[in-house]
Amino acid sequence: MSDENQVVQADPSDDEIVADVLNGGDGGAGNRNILDLPVRIVVSIGSAKITVQKLLELSQETVVDLEQLIDDPVDIFVGDRLIARGELVEATDNENGIGVKLLEIVGIGN
Repeated sequence: MSDENQVVQADPSDDEIVADVLNGGDGGAGNRNILDLPVRIVVSIGSAKITVQKLLELSQETVVDLEQLIDDPVDIFVGDRLIARGELVEATDNENGIGVKLLEIVGIGN
């Protein structure tokens, strides 16, 4: 077999491994210790839809009204996958910081 016919299988990226684990897979656990992979969690507090005109008019101290209410749960994502919902709280490890208290796990292993 010549070298040009050989298929080289690339190792999965960290994002692919995390996606597999969130879908209930093992992330290729035989390859390495996946439990030590860093995962970025993004907490979304809301969104707004505005016109291009209003976008161009934004300035410092402008308040953008979000579609959500202040007491609505926040969405918690890993990549583009919703994994949980929670509420904002004062951080326990960071004075004057904020944290999120998990209320519902929705997208891990499903």
